[in-house]
Amino acid sequence: MSARAILAASAAAAAALAAPLPATIVRVALGPEDSERRPFAVPTEPGNTVEVDLPWPLEDWAGRGFTPDAERYAGDFVIQAARGSRRIFVTPVSQEAHRVLHVVMDSGGGATRSLPIEFIPAPPPLAWRKVSFVAEAPDGARTPSVALLGAPPRSRIRAPGPSSEIGLMRTMRLLLNATDEGARSVASANPALALAPADAPPRDFGAFTLACRFALRDSTTGELGLCVSVANKTQRRLIFDPTSWMVRAGERVYPAAAADFNPDLGPGASAAALLVIGSGPDGETTRLLADNVFEPSVAILGALSPRPVRRLSLEEPNAR
Repeated sequence: MSARAILAASAAAAAALAAPLPATIVRVALGPEDSERRPFAVPTEPGNTVEVDLPWPLEDWAGRGFTPDAERYAGDFVIQAARGSRRIFVTPVSQEAHRVLHVVMDSGGGATRSLPIEFIPAPPPLAWRKVSFVAEAPDGARTPSVALLGAPPRSRIRAPGPSSEIGLMRTMRLLLNATDEGARSVASANPALALAPADAPPRDFGAFTLACRFALRDSTTGELGLCVSVANKTQRRLIFDPTSWMVRAGERVYPAAAADFNPDLGPGASAAALLVIGSGPDGETTRLLADNVFEPSVAILGALSPRPVRRLSLEEPNAR
């Protein structure tokens, strides 16, 4: 061999070594099913297993020469495929193995998508190790529109209602009968609860006073519970309207969704009213916090004497 031929051979070998190796992990975009004309070719070799990733869960598969157990059933390829999975593993048994696998996928909404895959023999450097089939949007598909909502979305964790209101009242009743340390321990045991004591002076309404004792918020529903101390300043029985409880926070006024309070309060007596604010006038959560400043109010239906006197007519004595 001449020196020129040796140099040419050396240059060709160096160029072959410098050339980049073909990719063995491949991504294939799927178009519409009716546009397919041939199966998707996947090069394989018996020294390695090829992983096939699917865009949708596997529903079924079929193909001549594929076996899940090569020791019991003969086949050209060993396949590992489970319904509902998005991964299939295929291993050729011989160097010349060449078969077509039909994969049926659940594309959602009761629809299915068939995918024909042709496994062809290839030299080890050219065989694929992994192929990922991905579903792309069809040509001309409209991108989803994005808009900013005018109000925060409703919580999907737990919808407020009568059961949650009763549960919040029971928790407030438990806190009311506990010590300060015990109340803090009960609230800290549930990460969804936020407790805030209130130290504002009582508000005078003439015949009675109202004073906030503490507020309790449930973050899973957005409901706010308020414990209010009601004191009768008169010597008469006060009859309160149980449907008139209102709570002011800042510039907004919220009606109480539920109230636990005996509307008949004796002279000089005091009692605790448990209120729950579920939502605002628009039906959305109020987003109130337990440490906000609250001003409750209630209306009086009437004031009665604590010792009513009933007039009885006396019979006149018989004249003799």
